Amino acid sequence: MKHQALASALFALLPLCSQAADVTLEVEGLDTSRLQGATLMVAVFTEPANWLRQPQTGLRFVLGPEATGGKFSVVLKDLPEGPLALSLFQDANANGRLDMNAMGIPVEPYGFSNNAAGTFGPPKFEQAVVTPVTGASVKVKLN
Repeated sequence: MKHQALASALFALLPLCSQAADVTLEVEGLDTSRLQGATLMVAVFTEPANWLRQPQTGLRFVLGPEATGGKFSVVLKDLPEGPLALSLFQDANANGRLDMNAMGIPVEPYGFSNNAAGTFGPPKFEQAVVTPVTGASVKVKLN
């Protein structure tokens, strides 16, 4: 009987342990000359081992007239609470990937949460980590 009551109490607490956060993503630095047909690609990473390899989730937002002045704002819904990192880029030609030149340097605008920047490559997960709270904003400036 005691075990049954304990199990019931733990199951009642489960929703509290897995709450999701709705966060406003504010992006600036979009290439306004390449907005027509472009999308904003957002990858959410929760594990350092998966950083820039296997996102927890991927989101795609069509860019249109609302992206005036190179800025775009969108609410990211149901983000997992706790530390996470974002990687995003403007897919100017809507081919679903970040295009790079022959040297491996991105030719489409890209950025990371915390405006993290790496040296001779992408930043580390720890540099881009944010802990989202419902109602907060995450601002990213694209390079």
